Amino acid sequence: MISEYTVPGVATESKHARDLPVKWIRSKNESVASSGWSTYAGIVAVTPDEELDLAEIKALLKEIEKGIGSAPNRVRYTMNGFVIAVGSHALPLSKEAKATAKKLGKVEVDVHGTSCKVPLATEYIEKVEKAGRAGKKRKTVKC
Repeated sequence: MISEYTVPGVATESKHARDLPVKWIRSKNESVASSGWSTYAGIVAVTPDEELDLAEIKALLKEIEKGIGSAPNRVRYTMNGFVIAVGSHALPLSKEAKATAKKLGKVEVDVHGTSCKVPLATEYIEKVEKAGRAGKKRKTVKC
């Protein structure tokens, strides 16, 4: 949980915020890769759309479509979260994020017997839109 919540909370406020997750996403280490996806999702949630690298984010959505099935357990979870973040916070890419979410469907993640649930990205994005919060940026990614 440190790699998916604490690290992204600190990393998104770093001067290296944009470079770190791109490097981490490519890691073979599950915790590092999940930190990368969570950090990038946090960046999307707090950064104005005009400052985001929309082409890179669009490419990452395509990468998720192709690779989520073979990704490690926690990486699948954070990839799903990335799709939700893009669909909820980045208006220029909401259409692409919703299409990716639809293609993914239910993402299977072993939550090790806990009551945790993996959100269905299509439903989550739709809920944000219905609440009138689509495109709204957060002030911080820290809980």
